[in-house]
Amino acid sequence: MDSQTIFSVFMNVGFSLQYEITIVIVLAIGWCIGKLSRRKQKSPLKVKLASSSPYHNKKSDSSGASAQGSSQSAMRDRGSDVDSPAKPFGQLGPIDEIQPALLRDASWVVPRVMHMCRAQVQQSLSLYRAALAEGLKLKDVPANDCEQLFAALVTSTIRTNQMGDTMELLRDLRNHGPGVSTSLFLSVVKLCTSKHLFAECLAVYDFMAKDPNFALADKSIWSCLLFCAIETRASERCSFLFDGLKACGTPSQKDYGNMVRLAALKGDWQLSLQLVEDMREGGLEVDSVIYNTSLATCVGADQVDQAKGLLEGMECVPGLADVITYNTLMKGYAKAGRMDQCSELFERLQARSVAPSQVTYGILLDGFINDNQLECAAKTFNDMIADGGSMNTVLFTTLIKGFARAGEVDQAMKVYEQMRTERNVTPDLITFSILIKANCDGDRLEEALKLLEVMASLNLRPDEVVFNNLLTGCARQANAKLGKCIYADMTKSGIRPSNATFSILIRLFQQCKILEEAVQMLETEPAKHKLDPEPRIYWQLIQSCIRERQGQRAVKVYQMLTVRSVPTAPAHSGVFTTCVKLNMFDTAEEILSIAASRGFRVDASDANSLYDAAVRKKKTQVAQDIAASMQKLGIRVQKHLL
Repeated sequence: MDSQTIFSVFMNVGFSLQYEITIVIVLAIGWCIGKLSRRKQKSPLKVKLASSSPYHNKKSDSSGASAQGSSQSAMRDRGSDVDSPAKPFGQLGPIDEIQPALLRDASWVVPRVMHMCRAQVQQSLSLYRAALAEGLKLKDVPANDCEQLFAALVTSTIRTNQMGDTMELLRDLRNHGPGVSTSLFLSVVKLCTSKHLFAECLAVYDFMAKDPNFALADKSIWSCLLFCAIETRASERCSFLFDGLKACGTPSQKDYGNMVRLAALKGDWQLSLQLVEDMREGGLEVDSVIYNTSLATCVGADQVDQAKGLLEGMECVPGLADVITYNTLMKGYAKAGRMDQCSELFERLQARSVAPSQVTYGILLDGFINDNQLECAAKTFNDMIADGGSMNTVLFTTLIKGFARAGEVDQAMKVYEQMRTERNVTPDLITFSILIKANCDGDRLEEALKLLEVMASLNLRPDEVVFNNLLTGCARQANAKLGKCIYADMTKSGIRPSNATFSILIRLFQQCKILEEAVQMLETEPAKHKLDPEPRIYWQLIQSCIRERQGQRAVKVYQMLTVRSVPTAPAHSGVFTTCVKLNMFDTAEEILSIAASRGFRVDASDANSLYDAAVRKKKTQVAQDIAASMQKLGIRVQKHLL
């Protein structure tokens, strides 16, 4: 192959790899430039480190000449380093290797600590403490430098929520330095307040107040302290702080607003009214927030008439009384059952062109329903619809509750049907719970089951209350088959039955004359669902068995009860009374015998009444057995019965 052919091959290869070759050349040039740059930077750095290190030279000679040279080097370093910017902590190296002479030098320590406070708070504290440990005297530090040093340290620890370090710094300044200046205290209070360190701010004030020379004459600081006390619910401090604030000048609207909040927290309606009056006399504007807070305090303390007086003052200023004002007072009247005044206030609201809200109508509806004024409630509801008011689920449910409570199930269902036609209004779990209970109580179990199906279609999960209401409906109709199915659905859906559930089931089984299933249920179901039945459930079943004249079953349930709890004397009294009424003396005697053998408490009067009834019914053997049980219990048979 001749040279021309070889050259041609190289040219073709080079052309095909032209981009790759270009990238390699650029990278090589960049590498060379970086190498040269690093060499230039290393030379002066080595000289500087060799001549001006603030650390002990572990390889230095211990001779006098070497010590003198080291001292001169340290002096040169001190002069050059102070003039230059303070090094970050990472470049200073380990603190324990810094020369003690430098740590005792305020001109060397102060700028470095202040520099590190910006981003290395913990390291700045370490350097500061190391300087104190080596003998730095805070009182010897120039006043301006000391002020700047502690301002930097204290504010940085507050910013990083290290209030323990803040308090330690303030103690150092008081005990070993010139004392905490007023300007530093002001900065601490404002910064703590802005950081929502309310309790810590009050702790700083308490620290300052221990100084007999401390005097606070800054109104803004008193204002901050008052705000902190209210936020921490330190109501016992607020009066003192507010007095201190007033001693420095007239409190602002914001300060009075904070005190009105305090009155609301304490429920002190008299203080609230006094504060509003003081604002009026001082020529300060009382805004709607302060008025409404004071008005709500009066209503909460059942001082509705006092609240009405505030309203009259608000109405003197156009636009000051808003819908919240009227709602608050209307709620007070409704709670007190004074619906006439509540209605008058509603008319007053409309006359002043204040648009009622959904809450307004809700207060009226709830008030009329609680006062059993269903016609007024229905009228209010229809007026709201006619006026184009925005309806919601709560308003419909409130009216449904009223009709259901009055037993007017048809009216309740009509409102429900109207609710279904409204756009953006959907019945919720409470709505269905009320309707299902109303239908079950009205022996309309089929309607209740249809409502349950609608719930499922709306992806609403029935709760225990809904299932219990359905079981109650089954008990009313003595429909054991349906009741068992509903109970099965309840447990399958993950709803844990309660004592109320088992009580309803016992009633259902009693109505259906299948108490043996009730006993079996009480033996197995509670344990299956990890429920400890209350004693009242057993007594309910015992009474049911006695009424159905199933004495042996009643005794069995009593024995089940004694395994779980100790029967009480009043419970025994109830059972013995039922047995006597139904001539179930054998059952009563067996229960008394078990109680005597177990040492359970039975009142002497109940035992003597049982004995007397057995004697009068000529149940001689039973009477003798009762007397024997009484003897075991230490109860004497009354002489007139012998």
